[in-house]
Amino acid sequence: MLSYVATNCWFIWKARCNFLFNQQPIVPRQIIAVITQSVAAFKEYTQATVCSLPISVNGLVSDVQWSPHCVGFIKINVDASWLRSGAPGFVGVVARDDAGRFVAAIRRRVTASSVAVAEALAVLHGCELGRSMGWNFVIVESDSQESISCIRDSDTRGSWEAFPILARCKRMGEAFNDCRWSWTPRSANMAADRLALRQSREVCDNIWVNRPPSSLVHVLCNDGLPCPH
Repeated sequence: MLSYVATNCWFIWKARCNFLFNQQPIVPRQIIAVITQSVAAFKEYTQATVCSLPISVNGLVSDVQWSPHCVGFIKINVDASWLRSGAPGFVGVVARDDAGRFVAAIRRRVTASSVAVAEALAVLHGCELGRSMGWNFVIVESDSQESISCIRDSDTRGSWEAFPILARCKRMGEAFNDCRWSWTPRSANMAADRLALRQSREVCDNIWVNRPPSSLVHVLCNDGLPCPH
C-alpha cells in the first residue's frame, strides 16, 4: 500500500514540476492513466521476477534467452565492441516491445578509451534512442554488470572514465515516466551483441524502425519471438 501511495505522490509531483518549469499543462486524466499503467507494470514485473532470473549452476549463469518483461514497456538491449589498439569501437542497440516484436535498432561507431567506456556509451545510445522515439516506459538492458550496477547504486565503484557517461544515462532515465535498468547474461543479449560486432556489415548511424537489419533476422528468430522479415 505504501508503494502505491508513493507512486501516486511521485507522479503528481512530477506533473507539478513540469507545469512550473516546462509550462506543460496538468491533465488529471493523463496523470491517472500513467499511474494506473505504472502500477500494473510494477505488479507484472514483481510477479515475473522470480521466473525470469537466470538459473545459476555451481555459481555460473546458465544459458538463457532474451525474454520480454513488463506489459507496456519497451526493452532496449545494448552492447559494445572495443579493441585495445585504439581503433574505433561500435555499439548496437535493439528495442523490442512486450510481445517480443522488433521495434527499432541502431548501430553507432564510437571512440572509447576502455571497454567500460564503450559499454557506458552503449547504454547512453540506448537511452537516446528511447527519447528520440518518444517512449515513456523502458527497460534498458546490458550484459555489462559494471554499467548497470553503477547506474543502480551510486556507491558502486566503477571506472572513473565511464562515470560521467553513466551519470548522464541516469539523468536521462529520470526523464522517462518509468525507466528500469537490467543486467542480463550475454546469451540473452545476442541481438545487440551481433549489431555491435566489428565484422558487422550493417551501416553505422542508421536507424531501423519496424523492420530489422538483415543480420538480425536469424538472431531474433532464434529468440523464438515474432520478427518481421
